[in-house]
Amino acid sequence: MIPFPTEKYRFIAADPPWKYKNVKTGGTMKSGAAAKYPLMSLSEIADLPVKSIAEKACVLCVWVPVPMKVEIARSDILKNWGFTYKTTVFWRKKKRNGIGYWYRGVVEENWLCIRGKVKAFGVQKPNIIESIPRIHSQKPEEFFQLVEPSIKKFDLNPKIELFCRQRRPGWDSWGNQIQECICTEETHGN
Repeated sequence: MIPFPTEKYRFIAADPPWKYKNVKTGGTMKSGAAAKYPLMSLSEIADLPVKSIAEKACVLCVWVPVPMKVEIARSDILKNWGFTYKTTVFWRKKKRNGIGYWYRGVVEENWLCIRGKVKAFGVQKPNIIESIPRIHSQKPEEFFQLVEPSIKKFDLNPKIELFCRQRRPGWDSWGNQIQECICTEETHGN
């Protein structure tokens, strides 16, 4: 694993490489996350030192696959990371059938969690975003458009995206699959 960040953050977005029990999926049984990057068990994810990079007052937005949400909720991940669940934002993936054994999964959840005293955002927008998925596991631009006004309003900088696919202007980035910056060539974090 690449060295974990050491700076402190007030806003953390994370998309861990969740390890499903069924690592092979799809019609060929060769698709799914396991075919694209190394996966981590719940205990390995819980052991990540996220708490060490979180300020005393911090927001965490963590992406959670629907089929695993009960397992994740029952795990020690949020406890070990030092966060408390508050609400969920749903991402409806348009123009995709998704994969799944019971139904085709076209929704992903993002759990908003806090550490310490963080004022509720009071955003008057629905807790669902809709967009067409981009490259595998890359999160939608609409998510960032939803959270960035609150980050600015409540001074939740600095911010970092863990397990990201592409650098974002104004964000620090951490992950072993980071591609070049999206949007503009503005300065951004490491």
